[in-house]
Amino acid sequence: MRCATSGRCGGEMISLDTNVILSAFDPLDGLHAQALEVLDRIHSEPRVICPVVYAELRASGEWEGLELFLERAAVDVLWEMPEAVWERAGMAMGEYARLRRGGTLPRRVVADFLIGAHAEYHGLAVATFDRVVYEAAFPKVQLFP
Repeated sequence: MRCATSGRCGGEMISLDTNVILSAFDPLDGLHAQALEVLDRIHSEPRVICPVVYAELRASGEWEGLELFLERAAVDVLWEMPEAVWERAGMAMGEYARLRRGGTLPRRVVADFLIGAHAEYHGLAVATFDRVVYEAAFPKVQLFP
């Protein structure tokens, strides 16, 4: 798998959330066709994943197939996650927890906030099927679909 290591990227790159990749990879997934459509719509844009998404995918029993899928789809890993990303993820998780206490937002794990903070830091749009965390905690991050 190729790896992107450059600094801040501009808005032309799109970060893929784990759920889009897994749905596109699995033809039996209920969102499979929609995931393929998303990938097709952004086919001309450079696509990356956050190291957290890489770790989530790497944990899968289907890793070999997923790795080949990522290579064929020309998806790179944007490895850079400096201290500012971790700080922003923690702040966003705290803000989200406060919002959650006052409403009906679902519980989330730190990975969601790291993915959002990584995208925000690098100026990336995010392709995801789960917009809740991004809309609540990262309103400046553009979302697809």
